[in-house]
Amino acid sequence: MKTGKIVLLRPPMTVPRWAHVSPICPPLGLAYVASSIQKAGYSVKCVDAIGDAPFTRYVLENPNFLSYGLSTADIVERVGECDVLGISAMFSHDWPLAKSVVQAVRKKNPKAVVIGGGEHFNAVPEFCLEDCPEMDISVMGEGEETAVDILKQLDGGGHLQDVPGIVFRHDGKAVRNMPRPRIADLGSIPRPAWELFPLENYLANGLGYGVNPGRTVPILASRGCPFECTFCSSPQMWTTKWQARPLEDVIEEMQYYIDHYGAQNFDLYDLTAIVKKDWLVAFCKRILELKWNITWQMPSGTRSEALDEESLHLMFLSGQKNISYAPESGSPATLKRIKKKISLDKMAESVRAALKEGINVKLNIIMGFPHETTKELWETIGFLVRMAALGVHDAYVACFSPYPGSELFKGLEAEGKITKMDSEYFLMLTSYSDLRYSYSYSPHLSNRKLTVYRLGGMALFYAVSYLTRPARLLKVLVNLIQGKEESRLDLALHNIKDRIFSKKIQLDDASVPGAKSAKSFQRT
Repeated sequence: MKTGKIVLLRPPMTVPRWAHVSPICPPLGLAYVASSIQKAGYSVKCVDAIGDAPFTRYVLENPNFLSYGLSTADIVERVGECDVLGISAMFSHDWPLAKSVVQAVRKKNPKAVVIGGGEHFNAVPEFCLEDCPEMDISVMGEGEETAVDILKQLDGGGHLQDVPGIVFRHDGKAVRNMPRPRIADLGSIPRPAWELFPLENYLANGLGYGVNPGRTVPILASRGCPFECTFCSSPQMWTTKWQARPLEDVIEEMQYYIDHYGAQNFDLYDLTAIVKKDWLVAFCKRILELKWNITWQMPSGTRSEALDEESLHLMFLSGQKNISYAPESGSPATLKRIKKKISLDKMAESVRAALKEGINVKLNIIMGFPHETTKELWETIGFLVRMAALGVHDAYVACFSPYPGSELFKGLEAEGKITKMDSEYFLMLTSYSDLRYSYSYSPHLSNRKLTVYRLGGMALFYAVSYLTRPARLLKVLVNLIQGKEESRLDLALHNIKDRIFSKKIQLDDASVPGAKSAKSFQRT
C-alpha cells in the first residue's frame, strides 16, 4: 500500500481528581518521531488532544477520575481521513482512553494502518494488539528509525517482518520481530518538529512538568539509564545504555528555542540526566559563557553521585533553582530489594550542598513495595524527618504502582497477584499520585494502612519543616493566593486548587467514553 495521509496522535490523559500533580506537558517523543518522518520525505499531520484543549476536562464513569483534552468526537474530526495513524501512549494508565480513541478513528478509517508507540506499547506490545483489534503494529524501543522503516515498507510494498523493533498483526496473530539496536548517533536525530504542535498553548499558560518560572520548553540531553531499578520499565524500553547528546547540539537547540519561542525555562525530560560530572560541568559553563537569563530543571528526579559542591554551585549559577532527588526509600533493606544502588548518607551530603547554594530541594519517595514491612516504612519516615530538619523544602510520598514492563510487575504477575490488565487495573496505576487512595501489594500493609503511612509521612515532614522554618509556611500561602510557583509544593497546590475550583473544567460530553454529567458528579 501507499502511505498516503499520515497522522500522529497524542490522546487525552487520565488524572485522579485528587492527584498530587497533573502535569500537562508537550509530547516530546511524538515531536521527535514527527521530525524524523519529515526528514525522510513524508508529509505528516499531528493532532495533540491535550495541547489543543489543555483546560477541557471530563469526568469519567468513575467520578474520581478526569480526562484531560479533546473529546473523542473532536479528535475524530481533527484527524479526518488518514491512511496511517500513529498513536502515542507513554503511561499505561492512559491506555483505556487511548484504546477508545483508536477504535473511534479506525471506525471512520477502516483501511488505515494503526501504529502504537511509547512506553506502554513497548512494555506490553502483544497485549495491545490483542486488547485492541483495531491496532496493527506496536513499536518497541526508540521510535524515530522504526517509524520511518515502517513507512518505507508500506510505501514500497515490503514486508513488516523485515522491520526490527516491532510486533505486528499477521493472520490474526501477534508476531514479534528482532529488537532494534539503540540509535548510536544521537546527534543525527533531527530536532522535535514543534511547528506541527500547539506549543504556544503550553508556553503561554505555563504548562510543563516542573515548577513554572516562565515559558518552558522540554528537552532531552541524554537517553537511557544505566541502572536497573525493579519498579521501572526503563531497562525494557531503553536497555541499560546511557548516552549523552553532544554538548553543542544541546546548546544550539536551547538557543533556537530562546530565539524562536522566547523560552525562559527548560525542563530536562531525561530518565537519568546526571551520570557524568564532566558533561554536567561543561553544560553549566557553556550556559554561563552565553550569559543566558534562563532557568533549567530536572523534574523527574535525579541521582546524587555527580552532585557535589562544585557541580551544584555551577548548576545554581547557570539557572538550576529547583532540584528533585529520587532516593525512593529511606530503608536500606528496601533499597537493596528494588536495586536502587545509592548511599543515603552520600545523598544527604549532596542535599546539604544543594541547600547551601540556595537551591529548592524536593525528595521523591515511594511506599508500598511488595514485601515492604511497617518497620521499613518507619525507617523511610525517619529519613524524611531528618531531611526536613536538614532544610529540604518538599517531599512527595507516592504509592508503588506495578507498571507493565517492570521487574516487579513481572514478579507480581508470576505470583498471581496481577491476573488481568483491565480498566480497573489501569486506573489503579494512578494511585501513585492519588492523595486519597493507595493500593497495596505488600502482605504487611492494607490499602488504608498504606494511605495512612503515605499521608502521615508527608505530614510529619512538613510539620518539622514549618516548625523549624515557619517563614516557609507563610511563603507557601502567599504563593497560593498570588498564583506563584517557586517550589514543587506550590505546583501541587495550584494543580489541586485548579481541579477543584476551576470553571474551565467541562463536566459533561457524551462523546467521551464513560463521561458523566455535572449533575451526576455533584450527587456522587
